[in-house]
Amino acid sequence: MFDKDIIFTSFPTKMKYLKKSTFYLNKSQRFGLYLLFVLILLFEIFQHISVEKETYQLSEADKALLANYQKTPKNYTFNSTSNKQVKDSIKPFNPNELSLEDCMNLGFSERQAEVILKYKGIVGGEFTSKEQLKKCYVIDEGKYNELAPFVLLPEQSKSSFIDYSSPKTKIVYKNFNPNDLPQQGWEKLGFSPKQAEIIMKYKQIVGGKFTSKEQLRKCFVIDDAKYAEMKTYILLPEKSKEDEKNEKKQSGKKIQYVKFNPNSYSENDWQKIGFSSKQAASIMKYKNILGGQFKSKEQLKKCYMISDEKYAEMESYIDLPENVIYKAEQPKVEQSKSEDKVAEKIEIKGKFNPNNLSHEDWIKLGFTEKQVNTILNFKRSLGGSFKDAKTLKRCYAISEEKFMEIEPYLVFE
Repeated sequence: MFDKDIIFTSFPTKMKYLKKSTFYLNKSQRFGLYLLFVLILLFEIFQHISVEKETYQLSEADKALLANYQKTPKNYTFNSTSNKQVKDSIKPFNPNELSLEDCMNLGFSERQAEVILKYKGIVGGEFTSKEQLKKCYVIDEGKYNELAPFVLLPEQSKSSFIDYSSPKTKIVYKNFNPNDLPQQGWEKLGFSPKQAEIIMKYKQIVGGKFTSKEQLRKCFVIDDAKYAEMKTYILLPEKSKEDEKNEKKQSGKKIQYVKFNPNSYSENDWQKIGFSSKQAASIMKYKNILGGQFKSKEQLKKCYMISDEKYAEMESYIDLPENVIYKAEQPKVEQSKSEDKVAEKIEIKGKFNPNNLSHEDWIKLGFTEKQVNTILNFKRSLGGSFKDAKTLKRCYAISEEKFMEIEPYLVFE
């Protein structure tokens, strides 16, 4: 017989010992366990925040794309080049994915398609909004309205000059002459490096110098809000001296407009309705870039040599057929100076680095004095060197044909 007191006394003691030996943790073990729990908790919180943020960003983009996609039919194919059939064959598309052939299938001429692709390169290699696409000067108002419902891009980009996802940077302006600003100067005014580069290039396009606020305003990377913000600090007249001079000349004699088709106008004709010889030549060159014809009034209005006031004055007399696809042809431009002729085709004997070429070297390649000056000015605006062939190609003084001629010989070290 066992003693009951011994049995009931020793049993709880044994259980207590087993419990202690199985589940008991010393101080260092408890600390390690607590640390593990904290790390797991932090990891879960981090994962939750990360996934939540990513989902939010994707859903915002998807909303913009889905809104356009749901408005449009789904089963279209590019199967014709006529206006009506092109319109009926359009399906939702991202303009960043279009090739030259794709642009032509949308109804653009080959020249216009090339301009659109070059414009995409100028704005940073990617369209970020419909608003940005609309500013391409070969896309008139009618064509844009036709394509807009199918474009898989948001109406406006999330950022223009500064990163607007963060609080807007306050810029303290001082009076400045835009002709004195280097690329870095424009960046200090809130423009991105790419936008600043475009402004510098635009300056070269308008002759290497801004002559008025109105001219600066027409640069497509400067929107109305940004221009209004800077306007009072810009040390330029509202209009150029040349424009004022022409207005004074015209003030004594009222121009008698008649209905006219701008596609049939020569330089002399443009001068007869109040433009200077330089402005008339620029209008003709602009028409040539468009493929040799103005397709709409909107395209004509975008020409930087035609002020808003001048356009409003002659708008009711502009006679352009509606919904007509013009055949591209070279405009007849009077050339009184040898420097305005097309660059000659010459025999190139070996490879060369364009960054090492002098003024005379460019002349030997078949470029005119005026073209060489433009090329060298463009090079200076880039910081003194061409980064690659793609950068050189963007210089508007080098035609597509001339670039193709010299491209195989280009080397960049």
